[in-house]
Amino acid sequence: MPNSSALKAAINARCPQCREGRLFKYKWWNLFNFAQMEENCSACNMRYEVEPGFFYGAMYISYAFTVGIMLVGGLIIYNLFNDPDAMGYVIPITLISLALVPANFRISRVIFIHLFSGVTYRPNK
Repeated sequence: MPNSSALKAAINARCPQCREGRLFKYKWWNLFNFAQMEENCSACNMRYEVEPGFFYGAMYISYAFTVGIMLVGGLIIYNLFNDPDAMGYVIPITLISLALVPANFRISRVIFIHLFSGVTYRPNK
């Protein structure tokens, strides 16, 4: 994947420095291991956790996604089901939020490492 764009590297969950190495060990649909990240890039040997606790910041991105899911879900339920009682909102929104946890987790970490790690693209490293 040489000369890959930053957007393509982020979509494919690749290293922000060389844009070749994978960030995660397993695919997102592996529900028992979706959160396991590689420690270093297989192509350029960059350490992904640039400092201890680096990915705690990704929780803010994850929180924003979850709030967005809840708002959109609430609006859809309100409009399609004619404003049901409280449990008509709580149950579907909770189930949808839980189903999207693997995707939310990974997207948040990928966005965080690509935007806030301070790593620049080095194609020849």
